Amino acid sequence: MKKFKLTYILALFSVLFYTSCETTELEITSDPNFLSPEDANVDLFLNGVQEDFARFVQGFGDTGSELTRIDYMYGRNYADVYSPQSFNGLWTSAYQGMREDLRLMNALAAESGQTFHIAIGQIIEAYVMVTLVDFFGNVPYSESLSAANLDLESRLNPNADNGADIYAAMHTKLNEAITALGANPGAPANDFFYGGNASKWIKAANTLKMKMYITVGDYANFQSIVAGGNYISSNADDFQFQWGTNEVQPDTRHPWYASSYTSTGGGRYMSNWLMDTMLSGPGGQDPRMYYYFYRQVDVVPGFGAAANEEVLECGLQNPPTHYVTGGHVFCGLPAGYWGRDHGNDQGIPPDGFLRTLNGVYPAGGLIDGRLSGDAPGGAVNGDGQGGAGITPILLASWVDFMQAEKALFADGDATAARAHLDNGMTKSTAKVTSFSSLQPTAASIAAHKAGVLAAYDDTTASMDDKKNIVFEQFWIAMYGNGIDAYNAYRRTGFPTTLQPNLEPNPGAYIRSLYYPANYVETNNNATQKADVTQTVFWDNGSTQLR
Repeated sequence: MKKFKLTYILALFSVLFYTSCETTELEITSDPNFLSPEDANVDLFLNGVQEDFARFVQGFGDTGSELTRIDYMYGRNYADVYSPQSFNGLWTSAYQGMREDLRLMNALAAESGQTFHIAIGQIIEAYVMVTLVDFFGNVPYSESLSAANLDLESRLNPNADNGADIYAAMHTKLNEAITALGANPGAPANDFFYGGNASKWIKAANTLKMKMYITVGDYANFQSIVAGGNYISSNADDFQFQWGTNEVQPDTRHPWYASSYTSTGGGRYMSNWLMDTMLSGPGGQDPRMYYYFYRQVDVVPGFGAAANEEVLECGLQNPPTHYVTGGHVFCGLPAGYWGRDHGNDQGIPPDGFLRTLNGVYPAGGLIDGRLSGDAPGGAVNGDGQGGAGITPILLASWVDFMQAEKALFADGDATAARAHLDNGMTKSTAKVTSFSSLQPTAASIAAHKAGVLAAYDDTTASMDDKKNIVFEQFWIAMYGNGIDAYNAYRRTGFPTTLQPNLEPNPGAYIRSLYYPANYVETNNNATQKADVTQTVFWDNGSTQLR
């Protein structure tokens, strides 16, 4: 009987909910919904959910990074940067992929008492739903596909739940997961994150609760978890997904690697703001640069070499007035750091083997040769670590920066915030430099951190100056996943030092994304937003965003 029911469920699902997805580097490589009924089991469902989750985090992490200058953003008018079609694939992955797979998995897991699987699913679902709220606002939850208690018509046309209600429901799920994991249940066959370690999953769940509390400005409940001590506080407990090196069937490499290390050269541009901040910010050159970025050339045209309109048109142009007035980096940097400015919408010149690429962290690429004295050169597929990088989800260093925010905004305690700033930089640098046997000198690491702390301690530094330093360092530590940067920027308005859009009047900043087209076009109860200025429920409407 169970086999018959599962066959019917899978068949019904595939007929009713199949939609085509745009082809991007984040497309799902496998879909457990198409497992044959006799092959479908709890472990296989969980395997698919874990991989889909990694790609979901990577996709929204890239968007958050683009909006906060951690990564380069294409588009000089904020209203047009992302279209309603931009997130069709990730939306489908969330609802028709992960949430539906979890519903089917939970039914099987409950029968067999596999509560560890259910708990992992609850933590993943909580992160997914919270992210959807953070980026879109009110979204379907209680009436969506996984709500089997509703009639089919309601599930096909779900009403959106209030974002605050979804947050509350996810706190309940996380509490249930923590309770179940505390009973030391039997581990899954494949736990891609913690290898079946229940105590680490509990720390991840508590840390996700901390992330949710600080996002809504609930510093009291955030601090209550800090006081309990059972959260991610060590790099050894970091919540992250490890990618592989397989190129085809399926491609298990880090998505950044797959698009950068190709036979035609790099397919991504690095953020000039981030590279400039790490190159010439307080403390001088940040040693993490050798790991984040791989330079293919020694100099950038117009910035240490003759300008070349064919490969870098802006090298012949004067900076826009608002860049000059604000003292912002424009077009290029010295020493071969070749990226793009925020909002640059020019075409793609033949610079694939010239532009700076993603490095060994977190993409699993090459470490910058200057660390070992090697000459630069064009990178191709297979170079470096072959794409065996990570997608960071919740890191110990990030928690330190969250604590620094709490100290500054809730307590006005610059001394406590300084200690958390110090700890966050220390943990981040240790994690990043562990990705290669090539190491900067201990003296260079210490000198950089000392320089940042000296700028923080400067007697002329205002509280806003200190906030800028903390959030700049938070942004640097978040390289690889800017979801929390996008949240923090809308929540606090810091750092105020971000490079503005190349367009002097790019329109209002994106406070939330347009709903995906495949949601509003197929749901009778969905209405597209008039613009991207609508705030999510926790956004306090900071006017400093640009």
